[in-house]
Amino acid sequence: MAYLSQARFLVNVHESLGLDYEKILDSSLAIIEAMLQESNYINNERNKALKKGGDGEDFEWVELPSFDDPTKTIRYKKYYDIAGQIKV
Repeated sequence: MAYLSQARFLVNVHESLGLDYEKILDSSLAIIEAMLQESNYINNERNKALKKGGDGEDFEWVELPSFDDPTKTIRYKKYYDIAGQIKV
């Protein structure tokens, strides 16, 4: 947190945790950082769940050699069931 200004830190904590500025200044820095890490973890897990979109992923990422330059690889999606991906 050393790279952030003090005002920016207060605003980030206020927006993330909903604490008043007085409560932030009265609280321990270690507790606030732990709460921010927990909030970040919860948000990341929520975003992962929303990104899956249903009962799970129906594809996996595979790396194949590039046709233009065989020394490089390109990532492609390998779908388990292609019928849901075809749009007519």
